[in-house]
Amino acid sequence: MKRATTQTEVLTSSQLQNAGSGSSRRKRLATAIVALGLVAWASGVANANDLVNGSLDAISIGPQNNATPTAWAVDASKTISGTQFDGCSSEPWCNVVDSGGYGVFFKPFQGNQAAGDLLTVHLYQDNPASAGTKYTLSGYAAGEGNYCGFFTTNNPPPRTLFVIQFLNASSVVLASNAFDLVAAGLPNSGPGSMSTFHYTTPQVTAPVGTAALRAGVSILNAYSTSGQQSFFVDAFDLQSEAPPGAPVITNPPSHKTVSLGATATFTVGVSNSAGATYQWQFYGTNISNGGNISGATTSTLSITGASVADVGRYRVRVSNAIGSVFSTDATLAIVGINFYPVVTISGKIGDTYRVDYATSLAPTDWIPLSTNRLTTSPQLLLDASSPGDRSRFYRAVFLY
Repeated sequence: MKRATTQTEVLTSSQLQNAGSGSSRRKRLATAIVALGLVAWASGVANANDLVNGSLDAISIGPQNNATPTAWAVDASKTISGTQFDGCSSEPWCNVVDSGGYGVFFKPFQGNQAAGDLLTVHLYQDNPASAGTKYTLSGYAAGEGNYCGFFTTNNPPPRTLFVIQFLNASSVVLASNAFDLVAAGLPNSGPGSMSTFHYTTPQVTAPVGTAALRAGVSILNAYSTSGQQSFFVDAFDLQSEAPPGAPVITNPPSHKTVSLGATATFTVGVSNSAGATYQWQFYGTNISNGGNISGATTSTLSITGASVADVGRYRVRVSNAIGSVFSTDATLAIVGINFYPVVTISGKIGDTYRVDYATSLAPTDWIPLSTNRLTTSPQLLLDASSPGDRSRFYRAVFLY
């Protein structure tokens, strides 16, 4: 592992907007295609990764024109032009760890040095945190030979940073830690050299008043040069070390596979449970009791009448007066008794298609089934209205 000393840059709350996520569970297209199992979110690790989608492999359309990692915020702007909607994107050719996954492609060439219109891009995620907890952030990164981050002649100079910030309950930055990747030996041979540079930050401690941690990567004051000039990252891991006396998880929740409509339960075991509180999450979003969910703030979460909408990754945050810890993820998969056809739609992310079906091979009439905006490609559509051995034929029609 390579390490570097903390830099003096302070990234303020005005530079990094809140990534605030909603409190309700979110349906995902992925849940519709996993009636017989669960699509992998990331490789399993011995210790909990406090980041949601740390692998960056789940992608969706967000604040940028092209897809970026799901559950991550992107704040891109230029010093003169303002908000930038093409500062980075998720791409398969800068993926390092998981086969078929994605890394993130940063686009410094959007900045203009001569005009002084420099590009800054922050890719980050907020998670609950508590004072006294120690953290490290690690990930893969590389630049290309003409990436402006390797040159310091401009004023202000471009910077390439891994960042850990601590925020209070009002989202005010209490402490900011920025680690210079170029000083740490960032390679300059493009995506092919990413696997040679897995950087881990020095350990930093959350100060008094910490309510949340913001972790990610930033390029500052970037500009276009010539030729191969981009920057890439993949596979982040945020490790935490709670202070003595904080909860210790001895039995993390285990993966569950149940029949459609059955009850699934997840349980966490804690060695020092006195005074402990619990908050279960679904893909990093807090779950509340109601509907088919109970035990959302206890050591055992119950999901009755499980459906494809419940398929996914669950974890729990256990807290006491000293500190808090996250469990590792536990997956819920469903074994169904019905088989449904799945339509594959390939196209440009952001385009909209209508899927029609017919009951004969040479139809005179097509029946509209659904309208779908691509958030990934290829995108899979499950026809839940056609179980069993019904014969249907499908087409996808581009709309806009």
